[in-house]
Amino acid sequence: MKNMTLPSLALAALLFAPCAALAQAEGEAGLPDYDECLELVAEDAARALAMAQTMKLQRGDAEAGALHCEALALMGLNRADEAGSTFFTLAERLTRADDAMRAEIYAQAGDAWSIAGSTDSAIRAYDNAIARMPDEATYYTGRARVKAISGNWEGARSDAAEALARNPFSPESLLLRSAANRELGYPRAALVDANTAVKLKPHDLDALLERGLVHHALGDRANALADWLAVTRYAEETGRSGHPAAQAARDYLSE
Repeated sequence: MKNMTLPSLALAALLFAPCAALAQAEGEAGLPDYDECLELVAEDAARALAMAQTMKLQRGDAEAGALHCEALALMGLNRADEAGSTFFTLAERLTRADDAMRAEIYAQAGDAWSIAGSTDSAIRAYDNAIARMPDEATYYTGRARVKAISGNWEGARSDAAEALARNPFSPESLLLRSAANRELGYPRAALVDANTAVKLKPHDLDALLERGLVHHALGDRANALADWLAVTRYAEETGRSGHPAAQAARDYLSE
């Protein structure tokens, strides 16, 4: 059986979210074009990129709103590696911003670089986010995700545990630790986290997929099939047949 499909955790939703603190800061500086540029990202990323670059030319390379919109536009154009560099540059330049704001943008850099497959850069970005907000569970979860994608399961388990110490009810962190324990040969420990994740979100496709994989690792084929059938059923009922977890479940059921 092939390796697990990692939870499809909507990185794009995180990346395309405007930075509220940045929007406020730009509004105070009298730069309304930031909001206009953000609105354009979803409609026409190429035009949004051109607008962001024009804003930089007009106001200088240090223009924070332009850099943020530029990064979001680059993501919309599937240029994730460039987007990661732009997010990171922005976070580095915001030396007068508070730690929460800079950490948020470092994390966006980490997510972009993760999508681009630039693991070392992604981890560096998350290291910076965690250094500024060490009690924020989300950033440990993000770094755990990056490590899991790269196959560093020990690191993923450690970071997921750090996240869960700060937020015990994070389904994503539970699934990451479950996957790590399963991959490291501790399926019984994995089952505890997988069951908790399903209890928190009974119809979550990723949670059911992972629990099925844990059951399979334990030699419990009946319960593995039951979980994967539930994934395909819920996916069909909710119009998500193309979801990665649904496709993975269909593949496992066909084996």
